[in-house]
Amino acid sequence: MEATTLVSVLNALAVLGVTTLAILHVYRILDILWLYFLHPSSVKRYLHGNASYAIVTGATDGIGKATAAELLKRGFNVILHGRNEAKMRKVVEELRAAASADIQYFIADASKDDHDWKRLLEPFRELHITVVVHNVGGEPLIDTRIDERTEEHLLGVVHSNALFALFLTRALLPQLRRAAQSGPVQVLVVGSFAGDVGPPRLPLYAAAKGFLKALTRGLDNDELFFGTPTGVRFMYLSVGAVHSDNHPAPMQPSLGVPTSARFAWWLVESIGCGRRNVVPYLVHAVQYWLMQKSGNRVVDRGMAQKMKELMAQAAKRK
Repeated sequence: MEATTLVSVLNALAVLGVTTLAILHVYRILDILWLYFLHPSSVKRYLHGNASYAIVTGATDGIGKATAAELLKRGFNVILHGRNEAKMRKVVEELRAAASADIQYFIADASKDDHDWKRLLEPFRELHITVVVHNVGGEPLIDTRIDERTEEHLLGVVHSNALFALFLTRALLPQLRRAAQSGPVQVLVVGSFAGDVGPPRLPLYAAAKGFLKALTRGLDNDELFFGTPTGVRFMYLSVGAVHSDNHPAPMQPSLGVPTSARFAWWLVESIGCGRRNVVPYLVHAVQYWLMQKSGNRVVDRGMAQKMKELMAQAAKRK
């Protein structure tokens, strides 16, 4: 009798376990369908006040430039950041030819630490900023380990990929909270799969992206749960390979490697989706899920091989 009871209990637990797993998988599928196909775009909620502005850093090339163009199409005015004024002027001229919105900019080398934030942002102090896209970052493909690189290089990677976004956010927050009194405000931090997989030859870049992921969560918690919610929300974007002509080893556009313009559309669509962490491009989301299921050893070996290929390609372009 006891054996029969035990078997019945085990069978019941097995059924419960299978049912739970099935429910979780169904929920995951429905969640994906909602996020990428069914949920209505929320970006227009951020067009409030007399004139809404979006700040985009690293906006003279690639994802940043394409995101600025997409935001202009959606009705935003934009404030662009870059480090090369001549290049920035060409981008602004190009964007103004396609849009009638207000386009302003500021110049700052993100790899440096001597910025006068009050002076840099003074021209925009009275503007109604409702979206910020922290996109600036990257690291040259150098076939050396960190002990073979200069301290200046290492500090530059940290500043451009982590600290620039931190201190720009710190300078903007009082203004963002004021804007949030009339509607939602979204700060997006463009991250990378590198922050999860730590590719060889890019350990500091990967660490900086990991820092941004943790920073995004902490800042969002600060604005949401400590005291009265301010209306300023933070979101971290996990990003895979994106084609950009200025990359030292550009990958050919494909389903898994979108153009900057195609990726920018998905990025802007993610604004206001309600997630704190999101993979904005659908195919990247599939790749990210496969990486999580593959195990560290498989992912690390595959990433090492990919880095060797990219290093060889970058060397040929020099």
